[in-house]
Amino acid sequence: MCGACGDRAALDWARPFLAGLPARMAVATAVTRLAGAAAPKVSARAGGWLVSARTGRQTVCTGLTELLAAVRPWLRAPGPFDAGQACGRVVVPPPETRRGVLVRVDPSGLELGAEMLEVDAGAPELGAELAGVDANAGGAEPADVLLVPDAGAARRAVLRLASPPWSSRAFLAGLDGVDQAWAAPPTEVTSDNPDQVADLLVWVEHARQAGCQDEMPLRLRAPLDAASRLDVELRAGHVVRARAMPAPSARRA
Repeated sequence: MCGACGDRAALDWARPFLAGLPARMAVATAVTRLAGAAAPKVSARAGGWLVSARTGRQTVCTGLTELLAAVRPWLRAPGPFDAGQACGRVVVPPPETRRGVLVRVDPSGLELGAEMLEVDAGAPELGAELAGVDANAGGAEPADVLLVPDAGAARRAVLRLASPPWSSRAFLAGLDGVDQAWAAPPTEVTSDNPDQVADLLVWVEHARQAGCQDEMPLRLRAPLDAASRLDVELRAGHVVRARAMPAPSARRA
């Protein structure tokens, strides 16, 4: 059932894309277009948004997940992405410094221990949990390999990689050996218009919080500018990768 998996507004995966006021203004416009006439007013401000209800109540939101959770009662039910909307561009994040991880099912792999879930700042680096070899994730880029014994362990690993503290150090680069719906090749939602990226981010977070992507992998692709493109992937109801990549033309150059 949509929304049955509890609180989905704890993380702010979109923060790097929304560091500037114009990007937050574009998001405010996109949210307003999804809402009904009785919805609160959403205003961009330094560090986030201000949600002002007709009753006078105001809520300060510092991230996209928090913003969508605040206005969700007034939003239309999630549907297909509306390619007719173009509310504005977002910020191109700094180059990616996190490590890509390929999660691979191997009967010899060990079940992940609690240390991967509860590690603190003083714990060993991520490399201590990995197989220590390189792999080609999706034929596009090298990744570390994390061996797990079965599909259930693979899903737990993916969710942990998508959550702090691991999400600040690594991202899911690929899956291997999992024959379940959540691990299937993702459906791609694309746009050729950089002015639609704010709309894409709002749309996918709305659908994610509603639980509509829990078993349906999804990938967003769109240009951020002439040199960069958006790369966002959802699996099992979590954002497992959100970054900027060089545009194909920039790579060839």
